[in-house]
Amino acid sequence: MKIFYSIKDFIDHKLEINVFIPTMGNLHNGHMSLVEHAKKYSDNICVSVYVNEDQFTEKKDFESYPKSLEKDINMLKKSGATYLLLPKKDDINFFSKPFDIKLEPKNLTSDLCGKHRPGHFLAVIDILHRFFQIINPKHVLLGEKDFQQLIVINELIKICNYEINLISSPIIRDIKGLALSSRNNHLSEKEKIIARDIYKSLLLAKQMFNNNIPINEIIKEIHRIFDKSPIKLEYFTIRDSKTLQERNDSDLIALIAAYVGNIRLIDNIFIRSGT
Repeated sequence: MKIFYSIKDFIDHKLEINVFIPTMGNLHNGHMSLVEHAKKYSDNICVSVYVNEDQFTEKKDFESYPKSLEKDINMLKKSGATYLLLPKKDDINFFSKPFDIKLEPKNLTSDLCGKHRPGHFLAVIDILHRFFQIINPKHVLLGEKDFQQLIVINELIKICNYEINLISSPIIRDIKGLALSSRNNHLSEKEKIIARDIYKSLLLAKQMFNNNIPINEIIKEIHRIFDKSPIKLEYFTIRDSKTLQERNDSDLIALIAAYVGNIRLIDNIFIRSGT
């Protein structure tokens, strides 16, 4: 695996990148599953590690974000990634143009997680817009845990007419169902046990839907459950999985965001799919 610390060096190599996997580091088995998924498309895989400060609503969250670069590099070497890009903010800005904020798809970026984290998705759009200019990949591969991010980046590709194929990769969970996340490192062992109730609530929602319980009743029941839980629910909803708008066809996804202690966790589950 070749490591690039300079974007100029990366550009000077005139690489043709088939699959690009953007990350913020502190890698775990969920990230490694992305690399394995990417191998189905190509053995030419570029991973980036860049903690984008602009994505964090609170500065303290950025400062406390776990960093483990040496471990990340060792994991990626073993994973079979071809290239690793470790850019600096000034370097990124110099070699790319910002996203035109007038084009922001606010129907997506100001809803759900965007409603509770103002500016977050615009920052995500901007950094990936910049990476796309620099790397020019054929495919970009993202995990399904942050499903809203997938939909937002798909919209970015449409807005900017990028000839990039967006690939989604399934959520990886521990043996008890907790979705793998770098944020889990901030949870105590007791909090990890509590956090597993998030996935249990999604499974219950799917079961209720399969038992023909109306969607509005499912949403009310999940809220009732969390009213009695140490987990603080931020939102739970069921939406069209292609657009994240209100339900209007056969593809449905349940989405949840909640706090365990001070740690915000997100998860989702497909509850009906026509594909």
